[in-house]
Amino acid sequence: MALMTLAEVKTFIRETSTTYDTLIALYIPIIEEDITCYLDNWFEDKVIFVDKGGGLAFTRGDTLTTSSDADYITDDNDEISTAGFAAGQDVAIRGGSNFGIYSIASVTTAVMTMTSTGEFVTQDQDDSFNNVGMIKISRIIWPEALKPIASKMIWYQMDHNKPDGAISERVDDYSISFVNGREYPMQLLNQLNKWKYLRSQ
Repeated sequence: MALMTLAEVKTFIRETSTTYDTLIALYIPIIEEDITCYLDNWFEDKVIFVDKGGGLAFTRGDTLTTSSDADYITDDNDEISTAGFAAGQDVAIRGGSNFGIYSIASVTTAVMTMTSTGEFVTQDQDDSFNNVGMIKISRIIWPEALKPIASKMIWYQMDHNKPDGAISERVDDYSISFVNGREYPMQLLNQLNKWKYLRSQ
């Protein structure tokens, strides 16, 4: 599942109205990306993963159909289903053209269907004309303690977002830094630092 739900964010930032629900929901995956980028840590599970040099195929969902077919992964060797992946999990994909974090909608014997549509690049490890190489798919385990920090990051973006080209800036005892072009107070980013060197790769 995602790092946090809309309801959890609203609880942490003490927002009771529905006025900003759409904006908060949009910010959740953005803040996930900012956190993993800043920490260089995707919180990957060492138990539930598939690491393969062949057999995986990625198919881009069709955004032009009325049904909006989702992105999906197939495995010739049926190892996806036996690895322990399940609907609702977030996964990290390393290798190939689909490097990133995605959410699982469903898993069958040899197919992992994502919640995304049109985000994948169609790619097959067994295509002799396209040397993809090794690909690792790992379940992500988000620490519960990240939720209040991530919620504050969302609140800060909603309340203080003034992007510019700076990397960092200091005014007296207050300083800000930028992650993926978005600014955050350093004292907020410092709360993440305990996870900075705990990579699970």
